[in-house]
Amino acid sequence: MKNIYNKILLILIFLTLSLSFNISKAATGTPTTYFNTIYAVNLCGPGSSLTECLDPVVLGTNADGSTFDLGAISAGASAGSLGNLNKAQSGVTYSFAQIVLSRAFTMTGTVGSCVTKTGADFDITSPAAVGGASSGTAVSQIIGVPSGATIDSNMIGTTSTNGINGADNSSGNGNIANGEPNMKFRFALATPLTLKNGRLPTFEIAFDLSAGISFSANCTSSVTPGPPAVTASFK
Repeated sequence: MKNIYNKILLILIFLTLSLSFNISKAATGTPTTYFNTIYAVNLCGPGSSLTECLDPVVLGTNADGSTFDLGAISAGASAGSLGNLNKAQSGVTYSFAQIVLSRAFTMTGTVGSCVTKTGADFDITSPAAVGGASSGTAVSQIIGVPSGATIDSNMIGTTSTNGINGADNSSGNGNIANGEPNMKFRFALATPLTLKNGRLPTFEIAFDLSAGISFSANCTSSVTPGPPAVTASFK
């Protein structure tokens, strides 16, 4: 009998990203484009938490990454697809999940007089903070999480591309460091997932990018990705 778990899992899990780090942010708003690259989606085994993903199950991975523009997606719509549920074990309850994503984002946005600009792109090989402009028309700009930033405990800098390979937390203190092009982001499923033979769960999500981009008070010191507000679960 054909295993129904071979069906594609929609990677709306990606939208659960909520960034928090220690850069002064005075103005937040909604970007018109919000691109990021995701490398892997994992379910975390029993005993996992927001700070540790045990026995990760790779639902999908792409070594080159899959890039999505959240700014072009209507709430509740699919961001794309990557992976399937046939790697998860039937009868095992999964309460946490993890994604591996780039620390760089490509955005276009205006907040008050602050705008994204050309000529000041975030360099993932030398990841320092970049600034926006205090006037003009917003254009596409690569922004990101700079090295030394203190990120929430459910996130960690990594060299991994599938959630299993590579190394994490080279700084040793939880701050994202040079040489870590990606981040692992762990989150609790609103409804724990237990796969049962003959039933494919439905993934439901709603998201809001109204605080998806953040500028410093003077617009030019920093522009960074902000947190989408998301509710996500398997049902």
